[in-house]
Amino acid sequence: MTTNGNHKDDFVLPADDNDFQTFRDLCKDGEGWTNCYKKKNITVETKGSSDSNIKLLRARATFDDVSAATIFDVVHDTTYRKKWDKDMIDMTEICKICVNNTVSYYAVKCPTPVKPRDCLFLSSWLVTPHVRDAKEYIMINRSVSHKAYPPRKDMVRAISLNTGYLIIPTGPNSVDFTYISQFDPRGSLPKWVVNRVSQIFTPKVMRQIHKAAKKYPAWKNKHDPNFKPWIRPEQCRLKPPVPGELSSRYDMVEIVDELNVSEVKEESPASDDDDFLY
Repeated sequence: MTTNGNHKDDFVLPADDNDFQTFRDLCKDGEGWTNCYKKKNITVETKGSSDSNIKLLRARATFDDVSAATIFDVVHDTTYRKKWDKDMIDMTEICKICVNNTVSYYAVKCPTPVKPRDCLFLSSWLVTPHVRDAKEYIMINRSVSHKAYPPRKDMVRAISLNTGYLIIPTGPNSVDFTYISQFDPRGSLPKWVVNRVSQIFTPKVMRQIHKAAKKYPAWKNKHDPNFKPWIRPEQCRLKPPVPGELSSRYDMVEIVDELNVSEVKEESPASDDDDFLY
């Protein structure tokens, strides 16, 4: 195993204003995108990248029955995510760099029979003034490595190059929601997997987040309603990393060839409209 990364040193630095602005511009960029999915209020587009052979994927949606603040809570609340993210295998918050930069581990199921992927990443977020006392919410992440979370034999360690959300309120209970992903699965995947991610998996996640957001206020009222460390940093229980255990150089594992894997139709797949338990 070797390590690599886009940083000149081995320190994990928090995202700065330029990082957030670059991501914001990418969300609003109108040039060079190819539409690959459009249904109702959700569109998915792809675009080539000048600095990587991994394409960018952008999903955009408009919701008229939830607030931007609630969407922001839903994408942050790890406990609640276990209720609605049906593809998640594990998610663990590990440590904090500062009040709005934390390191987490996430593992996710892939379409059968492709091997599951996991990722270790620095998550950074920002709430900025927008218009008429509303807020603009940004959350971005990129891969890092941690000595306590080395690559696992039963999963492929994927790499997040440029992933995140932009959440812009359009009213008290309406929002424009954009998701960007530049994600290296570290494998040679068959075309049907790539198509499923862009045409099925990503829109499904957008719909799940929307549905989860509609149920979040009622759920949160029953589950530690005042605990929101992503907006109340004094509540954060995470500790800083021990010197030497965290690195900006993400783990580079052997590329797995799954080109010959055939698609398997899953029995009785869960519907996007299925309720999850409280």
